[in-house]
Amino acid sequence: MGELDRVKVRKVGQEGQELAVLEFQGRLREQVIESFRQNYLASGSYMPDARGLSPQSAQSIALAGTAAGATAVSATFAPTLFMATANPATLMQLGAGVGSAVMGPTGIVAQAAFIPVAASLPVVAPILAMQAITAAVMLREFEKVDKKLDSIKDLLNSTLARAEATHAAELLTATRTVDEVYEQCMIEGAFSHDMLIRLSIAEHDIRRLAMRFRTLVESHSVEQADDPEAVGRANYDAHSAMFGSFVELRIAYLRLCVDMQENPKSVERSVSRLRGAIVDATEFWQRLRKRSEVLKAAVAEHERNLNDMNWAERLIGGRGASAERKLDALRDAYISTMESELAIMEGFDSAIQSARQALTSLDEQDLDADASPTLVYWEDEAGQHSFSTSQLAVKPV
Repeated sequence: MGELDRVKVRKVGQEGQELAVLEFQGRLREQVIESFRQNYLASGSYMPDARGLSPQSAQSIALAGTAAGATAVSATFAPTLFMATANPATLMQLGAGVGSAVMGPTGIVAQAAFIPVAASLPVVAPILAMQAITAAVMLREFEKVDKKLDSIKDLLNSTLARAEATHAAELLTATRTVDEVYEQCMIEGAFSHDMLIRLSIAEHDIRRLAMRFRTLVESHSVEQADDPEAVGRANYDAHSAMFGSFVELRIAYLRLCVDMQENPKSVERSVSRLRGAIVDATEFWQRLRKRSEVLKAAVAEHERNLNDMNWAERLIGGRGASAERKLDALRDAYISTMESELAIMEGFDSAIQSARQALTSLDEQDLDADASPTLVYWEDEAGQHSFSTSQLAVKPV
């Protein structure tokens, strides 16, 4: 087996922050890149799930994967293809093992020897590359939540369409733009300037409206339950606030995708924001699910107070009649709020559970071996190419 059929492998970083960097050169590099190009010509994407990655993040992989100094970077990078994974165990034993290394639609298929790079070389993991991998894992875990949200959003969409249209129309219009950008991102795997502009405009509108409805919900008190119109408005605001929180989560997802492509230094903060958005949303959803419980407690308290009144207290100043009217209003509000909650809670428990499981998997790093993404980078006559994918694997023979 010739030198051109060998793949150099370097393990960098420390336990918990490790990367296995694979360096493809010569004939093997051309075979792998040709496979990428064929996929691109056939489907418009190098891999079915390829996502745009900042060249700056990808170059940090290359620097970790080669012994060349900064002065020789351009000369070293040009004829080389780099791949990196944060789960070296899924590749091979980084010793004298052999593996397969020619790209096919589902992995690497042709034979090549893997040779470990000397252990004396630097072992510090590239920060931007590690952040990119963490972000890719976060996005993959969030997709489990995102699928749950779509079915609930459809229910809320129809509810808002029947409600007061003053702000609902703005909310639904901005949401439609976000959905269009999301769908285009899933197809293209990268953001165009047009997509970035549309996302920014929609994001501004969504955040403004979501905060408006959330403020209205949290300022509503049970004392307003004697006004049927106020109860109806509160239920409408709750629907709108919940709807807005779903769309804000999708925006946080897209923002992380944007930063992976355009703003590598902001990726870590975007990951943190998406985590925080999921935590905040699940807590808010739980509070919205318990609005009727507050009214139920108020009904029980008014029933006790009314039962504790003697006949004289009931007659003096019409206190008994007033208490009964208040109790009836609370009961009506309780029933109306229960109906409102039931209208939007179908499948909601599973969405909350899915969000919590995604966060637990990320925090405890309890991930499936296949969940570890691969980062890919190379240069050719067309320029720099970099992306992340979860469908690319290198396996021992």
